[in-house]
Amino acid sequence: MRKKTFYIICWTLGALIPIVNAQPAFRTETLDNHIQTLRVSEAGQWDSAPVIDLNSDKQIEILFDALGASPGHYTYRILHCNADWTPSQLTEGEYLSGLQNHLVDDYASSFNTRMDYINYRLLLPNEDVNFKVSGNYVVQIISGETGKAVVNACFSLIEPQASIRMYVSAITDKGSNSKYQAVSFEAGYGNDIKTPVQELKVYVQQNNRFDNAAVNVKPLNVQNRKALYDHRPALIFEAGNEYRSFEMTTTRYAGLNIESVEYYSPYYHSILRPDPIRSNRAYSFYEDINGRVVIRNNETDDPNTGADYQFVHFYLPCEKPFSENVYILSEAFHNLLDARSQMEYSERDKGYLKTALLKEGYYNYMYVTQKEASAPASTASIEGNYYQTENEYRVMIYARTMGMRYDKLIGVQTIRFK
Repeated sequence: MRKKTFYIICWTLGALIPIVNAQPAFRTETLDNHIQTLRVSEAGQWDSAPVIDLNSDKQIEILFDALGASPGHYTYRILHCNADWTPSQLTEGEYLSGLQNHLVDDYASSFNTRMDYINYRLLLPNEDVNFKVSGNYVVQIISGETGKAVVNACFSLIEPQASIRMYVSAITDKGSNSKYQAVSFEAGYGNDIKTPVQELKVYVQQNNRFDNAAVNVKPLNVQNRKALYDHRPALIFEAGNEYRSFEMTTTRYAGLNIESVEYYSPYYHSILRPDPIRSNRAYSFYEDINGRVVIRNNETDDPNTGADYQFVHFYLPCEKPFSENVYILSEAFHNLLDARSQMEYSERDKGYLKTALLKEGYYNYMYVTQKEASAPASTASIEGNYYQTENEYRVMIYARTMGMRYDKLIGVQTIRFK
């Protein structure tokens, strides 16, 4: 019965959920249903944050697929952003050298796949454009047919001026070795910073999430050109649980956590095993990649063009629906909690269902609940919170000194709690 329900939901591409972007700040996301598998990272480093040094020889790599057999006409424009990812006051000439609106001309057609697509690749900086200042940037991919943005791809450039010593502990102001993890760090800054409490802007993320990020955190104290961030309520995070995983790399057999692979012309469907609620279970460690996705296929040397698309069916058994919305938290959905990642409760199937069109590969994901869009999501009800959980935390320090009109990025540090 559950399978039948799923198939009705996503028999054709036309059944994909329309995307509505109501966020005031830019986020990495696709804005058109026919654009899939958007990835942004340091070139050649799939598991890296999209952060590189200003004026270095490194590049940001942006990859995405456009469904269909024929190449489209896509251009790109680049915007500079504040620390909170809203557009900055800088003019184009102040943050960019070179010309905008160039074609995205590095593309290749899918090969031997049931779903046709064109894989596009953009490297920045390149011979056409370069960057003058550090901070946050968003690349918008523009469709030549509609003139509208179909992709927002966010990345950051750093000019290192701050030294960061970072720690994570399960001993927190909310309890010791219980449900939480606390981040603390010391940030050394240069002589340009005169009033650090006002001039520094500090953001901390857990596993690349935005919903529960610590925003514009203030230091506990400042002395000897160092700012100490400790015992800050915003820096205490739910510990969560290790991410769930599934591996969809072939149609010849069912991979990790896949119950069956079934063919309904013209596409394949991977039916995941029912995911039990883990909040009432003992903690169990296993390796994960903290919500990330690795695109791959066993039958191709180039997964960018050789990995196929399948409809993936998620099922979270639950006798009664939660009072809050339920979402799938994963890089597969850009770690955003919206219509694409939200699950629907089925009285018929006694559980939450979700069907998603995904490219073959290895996926990490977990289930979270959220009461309202402005509140952080919680792992408590479904995944549970265990202080032993391995999590990744990233500190990003921005500065805006007297007379500056933008937030420069002066320090980035990532640490894993194990």
